[in-house]
Amino acid sequence: MNKIEEIFKAWAISYNPDNLQSELAIKRMEICDTCDSKRENPVIHCSECGCLLSKKIYSPTIRACPKGKWIAVEMDFEHKKNKKIYDSIKK
Repeated sequence: MNKIEEIFKAWAISYNPDNLQSELAIKRMEICDTCDSKRENPVIHCSECGCLLSKKIYSPTIRACPKGKWIAVEMDFEHKKNKKIYDSIKK
């Protein structure tokens, strides 16, 4: 997925995330809140990539954080997403 596509998908997800996407976004933002790359002026954004954090946290791309800080929570998200798919097939 190219960067433009990733940005548009993140914005779309941010308007109507499912429960897992919301959970992932919250966990990602908790990490961003402690990151030295988080900037608040003129808007809350990542100084590494320039993205608005309120949208970037909804990125469908795994390893979307340019510093690699989201990997642990993304692995947990992928596990839950795959389990949800598996459970729906198993029924």
